[in-house]
Amino acid sequence: MTPHELWTALPQEARERVDALVVLRKRILAVKEMRESGVVPRPGLNDCLHLTAVRTEILADRLVPLPPQDVDTLAGKAAALPEPPVALELEWDGDSWGWILVLGAVLPGPSGRPHPLAHWQETAWTEPLATARTLADRLGVPLRGPGDDGPVPVDARTE
Repeated sequence: MTPHELWTALPQEARERVDALVVLRKRILAVKEMRESGVVPRPGLNDCLHLTAVRTEILADRLVPLPPQDVDTLAGKAAALPEPPVALELEWDGDSWGWILVLGAVLPGPSGRPHPLAHWQETAWTEPLATARTLADRLGVPLRGPGDDGPVPVDARTE
């Protein structure tokens, strides 16, 4: 189903909810709204993802701004954690729209996963990596995780 076909098949109320979610940058909830809209046959996941991308382009001037992810803002988020971090950790993740670089704060003790501080979804990783390094230096903690090469495709990894 093309994005146009899916859009015209959606009830008007569903279209309004999809656009409201897209403007809030809640893409997964927008996809859920389309899949649960009552359109028969139920739209496929890829069709919904494609329409969400199209609606994001159309509504680009109305999207809520991304939260600031500069060093000062992230240092404030780190200071608000229950304990000072002992390290920062970078990790690659992927979603339906591409690669994400996630920055987390590792707290003392066996707390499990790092507390998320920021994430970037880009193709140029120089600025996010520099921000993470500067933040680690400011906090006086090590920065662990991937280097400057970007995400490594699964077939290029060695075991």
